[in-house]
Amino acid sequence: MAEAGVDVAEPLANAGLEKGLFANSEQLLSYRAAGRLIQQCILATGYEDFGLRVGMRQSAAILGLAGYVGTNAPSVRQALETMIGSLKLSDTGGSASLVLERGYAALRWIVVEPDIPAVNQIDDIAIAVIFNILSELCGSQWRAAEVRLTRERPKNTALFVQFFNAPVRFETDVACVIFEEAWLDHEVQGRDPQLHDILSPLLAQALEENGASFKEKVCDILRTQLLNGPLTPDRTAATLGISVRTLSRRLADEDATFSELAQAIRFEIAQRMLRAGKSLSDIAGALGYSDPTAFIRAFKQFAGMTPARWRRSL
Repeated sequence: MAEAGVDVAEPLANAGLEKGLFANSEQLLSYRAAGRLIQQCILATGYEDFGLRVGMRQSAAILGLAGYVGTNAPSVRQALETMIGSLKLSDTGGSASLVLERGYAALRWIVVEPDIPAVNQIDDIAIAVIFNILSELCGSQWRAAEVRLTRERPKNTALFVQFFNAPVRFETDVACVIFEEAWLDHEVQGRDPQLHDILSPLLAQALEENGASFKEKVCDILRTQLLNGPLTPDRTAATLGISVRTLSRRLADEDATFSELAQAIRFEIAQRMLRAGKSLSDIAGALGYSDPTAFIRAFKQFAGMTPARWRRSL
């Protein structure tokens, strides 16, 4: 805000937030409130790349204890697994996942809480942070192969090209940073093994005390799997390292079934794609439906209205 010569007090007030919000560095802000604030900041500054400007200033330290454990982990793979798993320490409404395919790794990000204002700007923040974390872990020789963002293509892409120093695609289904898979086996740059050994048990204890429910863990896996293949109990159970029978029993203990969760995740992702203006054919293909008609029928059964009517209702 300072570089634009704008006092943050006015955007805070317009977003319905207290003036002294940022006086406490430990203050938590919900995604919904953050989205409202970002909208007001864009109006005040005129920066359509506001999310990127925020995210590019952050590092692994933003993840707190998990960030410190990760930046001292033995390998980049272990560091990312630590950081992704630690997002369960707080109900942030966002989900990260690592997908491997054909020699490349994609570190994905998605906002899972529905109807968040300025959600694409929040994606920009997250991807910029992810990019900085990867740069921090891998060192100065690391380069992204491609960066994908869900936002519309900005009028001026200069800052995006300059910051990421890689091909940038806009208006994609999922935000992610893609890089060569071989980097996952590199040693984390500048790691302190002793610090890792000291902090790891503390993080493990925190995760155990604040861990997600089994149902939430299954939902996270389904979000990762949905755009990378079919949603099946066998596939999800294999990811968890358990049998399909155990998967069904543990979900039943939380009054849930696999089919209900799979349908809910499809609906969640469908809503996101509808908001982004994707065609029904694109959405049907991405979500594994045989054709747009099958998608429309399933969406209507879940939402009580057709996708077109739902989109108009926004």
